[in-house]
Parts: sequence; structure tokens; C-alpha cells
Amino acid sequence: MAGGEMTRNGGEASGGTGEALLARIMQRMNESGGFPALDHSVAQIVEALEVGEEDTTPLVNAVLADVSLTQKVLRLANSAMYAPIGRSVSTVSHALMVLGFEAVGHLALGVKLIGSMGRISPLSHSAEQVLAHSLVAGSVAGSVVGKSGMAGGEMGVVCTLLHRIGRLLTAFYLPEEWALIQHAVESGQDEGEAARGVLGMTLDELGRQIAQQWRLPARIVHTMRSDALSVGEAGSEQDERLLALTHFSDRSASLIASGKGQATSRFLEELAAEYSAKLGVPREALLEAVAAATDEVTAEPLLAGILVERQESSAAPVVPADPLAQLRAGILDVRQAISERGSMADIERMVLEVAFRALDLSRVAVMVLDPERRAYRVQATLAAREPNRLAGFTMPAQPGADLAHLALARKVDIYIDNPRDTKIASRLPDWIRTHGLHPFFLLPMSDRDGKAIGVFYGQQQNDAKLTKEELGQLAGLRDLLQSRLQA
Repeated sequence: MAGGEMTRNGGEASGGTGEALLARIMQRMNESGGFPALDHSVAQIVEALEVGEEDTTPLVNAVLADVSLTQKVLRLANSAMYAPIGRSVSTVSHALMVLGFEAVGHLALGVKLIGSMGRISPLSHSAEQVLAHSLVAGSVAGSVVGKSGMAGGEMGVVCTLLHRIGRLLTAFYLPEEWALIQHAVESGQDEGEAARGVLGMTLDELGRQIAQQWRLPARIVHTMRSDALSVGEAGSEQDERLLALTHFSDRSASLIASGKGQATSRFLEELAAEYSAKLGVPREALLEAVAAATDEVTAEPLLAGILVERQESSAAPVVPADPLAQLRAGILDVRQAISERGSMADIERMVLEVAFRALDLSRVAVMVLDPERRAYRVQATLAAREPNRLAGFTMPAQPGADLAHLALARKVDIYIDNPRDTKIASRLPDWIRTHGLHPFFLLPMSDRDGKAIGVFYGQQQNDAKLTKEELGQLAGLRDLLQSRLQA
């Protein structure tokens, strides 16, 4: 927000004051340990969203880098709203197919920005209440989206969760200032003016400045305002609906928390009547959505429920820790995706993810023959560390004496559990040798005529040997890849 932001009363937030305030909050975040590397994590997700659906690898990598986030994405994909009976999603890549690219990206943002706060011990009951308000509002928004099937609803849930980010950050990281603002409000002062007197800007302005510093999508930033807009001022029809959903959910959460019994019911009916036309949702459906969120504010509706860690067996199945069980679950997932006519790129990413996560690999790749270039090109790859030097790598297709070419020429599966053995040192491909001497596998793929068309490769992070059963499951993954390439 260069140069400051014009405020409702005609004033202007000081750029210097704003920068100093943001710096203080960032410092407090780092000191608390609540948001370690948050800027980097958020930047990764935002950059992935900017790349778009043409290359989903950056988003998959960003999600896989956080085990907790991975489980939350899988929980959502397996929720009753998205998963038909009989289907179980165990990979992020398959979740992308089920939920859609933007839904997963927005979920990741919501988890990173709000879920992390749930792991911090707030210094005051007031801070806990602010976080609870955001989660209840998010649950209301999720319930509305679930009952109405609103297009782009996941974005609306994220907008709702982040609507009070300025209040959340102040309550959690500037408790003294937050207490002063609350005292002024309790004395009858307008919250915006109270915050301006203490912080030099309103809490809405603080939230938008932080959001812009984190490079959040403009549509999310736009909904971080508490004042009502005149018709058409919000921008596109979808933007207006996002703002309306955010305000309806936020105000509903306030009424739910008020505990005023019959008065709350009457106010909710008035609120539903006010927002029915703006949201394009019948008044009765809005009231049902609020009732559902009230009954179970940590239930499944989209993001709000899965932000709170839960242990109930009714939650989406957590992928088992046993590598062999993970491989078997992953194979079932890949078969399901193939039956759903997933693209070759989807299937490749799923196969790589299954092997990568189950066996804790350092890197994994699918190389496919490019006849015109007479070379095997890395078509998809995952790595534990960035940059991934296998991205874009090509290997000549002409015969060679190394193990990779031997596997392709003889159509034999190769697993080397001790690459340091002097007997095979001379047969190691340079692109494997230079990346560490840990166990690796090379599983060739052939077309229907038996001609080599690619190879499935993976390398471990340590020297633990894979079992015969695990290698058998890897071969099963290769066979699924091979069948999809032959299709």
C-alpha cells in the first residue's frame, strides 16, 4: 500500500507509521514462533496460484511441504460434500482433481494464515474470542456455500476467515494496544477511531496492509472491510457476492456469540432477509446454514471445521504411517483417478506423490521418451529440497553402459541398495551420482510392442533398504503409469 490509504473520514494513514507497525507485528510473530517462515510459505502458495492450473506442481509441492496442511486438504476432499460413497482420496494430486485448483490454493492460504494462530497460546481471553469469532464465521460461510452450491464458495470462506485478520494480529501480537482499543470501545468510542488513536490506522486498514504485504489475492484483500458498500461499488457481481457472504457470516457469528436467545433468533431472521437477495440464497436456506454452524461450529463445512485439529474417527481418513499401507492406499487412489479419466499429468503427479510420501524419498521422477529429440525427458518430478535439479532434465535415448540405459534396454527393474559398492560405481549415471549415493530404483516402462517409452525413478533420503513388498508396490505404480501412457 504505497503512499498510504485514504480513510473514511478523509484522513490518510501515515506510510511511515504503517511500516513501523507492520515491522513490530512481524517481529512479534517471529519471536512467538507462531509464524516461522510464514512469509515464505504464503509467498509459495500465492505464487502457485499465480502460475495457475496449467502447472499445478508448485501448489502440490507447497502443500506437501506441510504435513498438517496435507492432511487438511485430504480431509476436505474426503468430506461428505465432495466424496461420493466408496471413494477415498489419499493424495494431494487427486484432491486437486476433486476439489479444483483454486479451492485447494485458497484452503492452503486459510490454513496458513488462521490455522497457525490456533497453535499459539494467546495472552488474553479476548484474543481467544477473536479467533473463535473468525472460526465460527468461517463455519457459517462454509455452511451457506454447502447448502447453496455457490460458485467459487471456497474463496468466500477464506475471505470470511481472513476478514478480521487485522483484529487477530493486534489481539495476538500487540496485546497492550488491543487492550487499550477494547477499553475505548467499551467506553463508547467507535472501534475505527479507537484503533486510529492507538495504532495510527483502523484495524481494517491494518488487515489490508498485512494482506498486501503477504501478496494475497486482491479479491480477498477487498473483503477486509467492515463498512457496507453501495451497490456496484464492490466491483464484479462475484466480488459483491463475496463481500456479502463475508459480511453475512461475520455478523451472524457476532449474533451467535451474543447469547441473547430469542432476540438473537429475531435478529438472525432480519439479517437473513437483508442478505438473501445479495447472496441469491433463499432466506430459509440462510437460516438453516446458520443453525447448522451454530449446532456444530467445528463440523466439516469446508475450511472452518478442518482448521481445528480433531481426532474423531469421522474425520477424513488419515493416510496410515506404515509405508506399505500408504503404497497400497495410493494405488487404489490412482486407479480411482484413472477410472475418472484423469489426465496423464494428473496420474503422473499422483504416482510420484504416493511414492515420495510413503517412502520418504529425496526425489522422484517420471522420464518419458521424446522421439523427436531422441531423449528421455523428465515429465514430472518431486524433490525434498528446492531447487529440483531434475526439472527439465533430459537423458539421451541412444544405448549406453550405465544402469539407467541397462534397465531400459533389458526392460528389467533395478534397485540399488548400496550405490557405494565399487562393483557398480562405474555404472552409475552422472545425474544420480552427483545427487548423493543413497539407494535408488529405476523401473522401465514399455509400449504395447515392448519398446521402451520411459522410466520411473526414485532415490531415498537415507540408506534404509526397501522391502520386497514395497518394491512390488512400486512396480504396481509403474504398471499404472505404463497403462496410462499406452492408452
